[in-house]
Amino acid sequence: MKKVILTDRFKQNLDPEFFEEFSDVEIVTAYSNEQALWIHRNRKADLIITTLYGPGMNTVQLCTQLREDEGLRGVSIIVYCRDNEVELAESQRCRANAVFTLPVSRSLLRETMLRFLSVPPRRTFRGTFSARRSGATGGNIDCLMENISVTGMLFEASANLQKGDKIYCTLALPSGPPFVTQAEVVRAGKIQSPSNTVWYGARFSRLDPSAQRAIERIVSHAA
Repeated sequence: MKKVILTDRFKQNLDPEFFEEFSDVEIVTAYSNEQALWIHRNRKADLIITTLYGPGMNTVQLCTQLREDEGLRGVSIIVYCRDNEVELAESQRCRANAVFTLPVSRSLLRETMLRFLSVPPRRTFRGTFSARRSGATGGNIDCLMENISVTGMLFEASANLQKGDKIYCTLALPSGPPFVTQAEVVRAGKIQSPSNTVWYGARFSRLDPSAQRAIERIVSHAA
């Protein structure tokens, strides 16, 4: 699974719903650049997103340490700063892969994250399907899909699921015949709404070629 480190100072610029679009990406919060560096040393992230200024180590120092360490330099870095000449000039010293100005453009950030992470595009697709837990007794679980990609989907369910649960899903898509596939729950969280709906992000474990083609047709049609 791809890993993204966000510093808390940057994360405060986004609403929680944004991250539901990356249900098959592990999002890790760091409360300083020092902690971001420590997490990357130990867990090897694919992307770090931070702001130019924050508590502790400044971002120029962080990026210098990352770029000068052979074992760490492969990570992509996005730096956010305020839209003025001083901060834009300072941000260029970071040797980041991308420098953007605040406030955050969700569409630009989404596009850049997908590109840096090489994550297949995910498209809104609302429909019902049934699922059952692997190895568990009991009836089917009614589910409502919100979006889908060739790697996974976001959905709500009539039963409480836990991260790590493996489920068998029967999906009927308009672009192909119904099929059964296995998926693993990788994220679970409440959407801020009056009903406090719990949404689950699942990553497909097994997807045969015909099922993959059916999903690709949905994604390409919605693009």
